[in-house]
This record gives sequence, C-alpha cells and structure tokens, in this order.
Amino acid sequence: MSKRDRARTEAEVVADSLRTGRPPKKPAERQTEQVTVRMTPAMRKKLEKQAKDERVPLAELIMRPWTEKGDS
Repeated sequence: MSKRDRARTEAEVVADSLRTGRPPKKPAERQTEQVTVRMTPAMRKKLEKQAKDERVPLAELIMRPWTEKGDS
C-alpha cells in the first residue's frame, strides 16, 4: 500500500473505533519462549491424537506435568 496524502475521513475513524479484536495479553500471560522437542513420527501422532481427543492444544498437553504442579 502506498502512503496517503490526505487525512483520514470521519467515516474511517468511526469504522476503526468499531472494529473489535482480541484484547492484548498482560505481560505475565505472554508466552515468548520456545523449546524444540525431537520425537519419532509415531510419538507425535500419538500425542496429537491424545490432544485432539482431549480437545487441548498439543503444547498444553506437553506442558501439563509442569503446569499441574504449579510451576510456571
């Protein structure tokens, strides 16, 4: 997109104020670190099936032993 040479119209400003989205997370709730875990395709398939059956993200399933203990 190119830069505008004009100011935003009142309709554009109103439209922007009506847009809703996900509110930002608090800094303490943000997950910014990544860890790589190597596993066999069979292990991954088993974990993905378990996560799907429990309707939780794969990362949540993997982190469950630590989060249940209360360690953050």
